[in-house]
Amino acid sequence: RMAHPLPETETELAHRLLHRLPPEQRGQVFAVSGRDHYVDVQTGQGTASLLLRFADAVAELNPTAGGQVHRSHWVAWDAIVAVEREGVRLFLMLKHGQRVPVSKNHREKLEQRGLI
Repeated sequence: RMAHPLPETETELAHRLLHRLPPEQRGQVFAVSGRDHYVDVQTGQGTASLLLRFADAVAELNPTAGGQVHRSHWVAWDAIVAVEREGVRLFLMLKHGQRVPVSKNHREKLEQRGLI
């Protein structure tokens, strides 16, 4: 028997990733980073690691306003506080202090938002 009957609403989809987190770490999602077979989910309440594919974690974030900025990094648009350049490389500084690399393939998303 399935825990979530289909069809699911966007709200249910958005909350699925949060429900995987320990209750004390549920909050606004700032970033998700893939690491081996795990994802690190950074929220306003801290970081939690989940045994989950990065692509599945990103799918469960919809419709949260954010985007994938690197092969293994997703960020919430409202978590970005600064953009740093090191030569040709770009990094995003997030509210909680994390520094996330931006790959060339994903720069257009930042240009469209007026961030770079």
